Amino acid sequence: MLIDLFVQRPLTLLEMPASDARYILAARSWCLLRKSAMDLHGRLLNYLHSEQRAVRFSLFMETMTQIWPEPFGLHRPCCATPSVDEMVMVQALRWASLRNRPQFERLLHEMLGDDARDLLFTQALALTEHRY
Repeated sequence: MLIDLFVQRPLTLLEMPASDARYILAARSWCLLRKSAMDLHGRLLNYLHSEQRAVRFSLFMETMTQIWPEPFGLHRPCCATPSVDEMVMVQALRWASLRNRPQFERLLHEMLGDDARDLLFTQALALTEHRY
C-alpha cells in the first residue's frame, strides 16, 4: 500500500528485488538521457536485458511523465535510495505484472484519473509481460 512507502525505512537499491532496482536505474537514465545525444537505448538495454523491454519501458516512461500530476521525482543515478515516485512506479509495475488491477487502482486512484490509470496500466502490463 502507498502508506507503507512512507512508514517504513525505504530499502536501498541493493536491498530491493533486482528487477525493481533495474527499473529505477532505467527510469533515472531515461529521464536524464532522453533529450541528449547519448545512447539511451543502449543504457536501457543494459538495465533491462531485452530489446523489447527497453522499447516498452521508453513508452511506459513517456506515458508516466505525461500523466504524472507533478514532475516525476527521481534521485540522482548514484543515490542508493529510491524516491517516493520511484517506489510508486515499481509498485505499480509489480501489481501490473501480477495482473492485480484492484491493487494497482488503490495505489494510484488519488493521484491519477480513470483514463490516466487505464493508460498506465496498459503500458505497465505490456512492459511486464514475460514473453522476452
